[in-house]
Amino acid sequence: MKLIMNADDFGLSESVNLGIVACLEAGVVKSTTVMMNQKGTDHAIALYQQGLVPEVGLHFTVTAGRPLSPLHQVSSLVDEQGYFIDRATLMTKHDVCEKEVYRELKAQYRAAIDAGFAINHIDTHHFAGVFAPLKQAFIRFANEVDIPVRRVDSVVSGQEGLKVATPDSFEIDFFDHGVSLEQLKVLLLGCLEKAPNGTVELMCHPSNQHNADLKGVTGYIDKRYTEQQILTSPELIAWLESHQIECVGFDELTHQRRQLG
Repeated sequence: MKLIMNADDFGLSESVNLGIVACLEAGVVKSTTVMMNQKGTDHAIALYQQGLVPEVGLHFTVTAGRPLSPLHQVSSLVDEQGYFIDRATLMTKHDVCEKEVYRELKAQYRAAIDAGFAINHIDTHHFAGVFAPLKQAFIRFANEVDIPVRRVDSVVSGQEGLKVATPDSFEIDFFDHGVSLEQLKVLLLGCLEKAPNGTVELMCHPSNQHNADLKGVTGYIDKRYTEQQILTSPELIAWLESHQIECVGFDELTHQRRQLG
């Protein structure tokens, strides 16, 4: 089995960025996805320019921070202060404009390219891209740029119309109460049993221990350093090798697709 352990939230803060780099250096994590509208984005760009991030995708964000598009062009996505509306509100909002979602996705993708990132896949912060009408805008844009994406059927079923490569499965349980080395092993053994020759993606959200910069930014703080410790542990690395689980990034999906013609 091939494992894509993708680090979400690159750019959220400096502690997150440094935690992700530590995991990339250890070798279990092979790819990350960058947020282009956060306080740590410039720091993430600098780390990438130093050659510390081998594979990077876009972590499309419409539930945190401010849009990169002019506010009047994405009015259905923002509040009166010009910030993206929160996730709970967005998922129950009936007047979200698909064209505005597409416009903002394109703006964030272009910003990432202009910053020098070689974007090789796309996913979405808080799974926003799996909910209609965001889902259709996400699928349309993914097909146009023709690069792999995280599966869009993990929360809401169906990814009809999606023409680009995805992992064979995506598991969400390495998060919060699911964050421990033993629980990760159980999760991966289940994946191995279901698809011994498949490619499975897990998300992770590491940071280093100096993560006070996350207060007021996200509610998910305490487990991030625990995630870094697990994902850089020699015990996990040895366990993966003993079970013949190969850690790869999203470039692997592009390679597989080319082999298939």
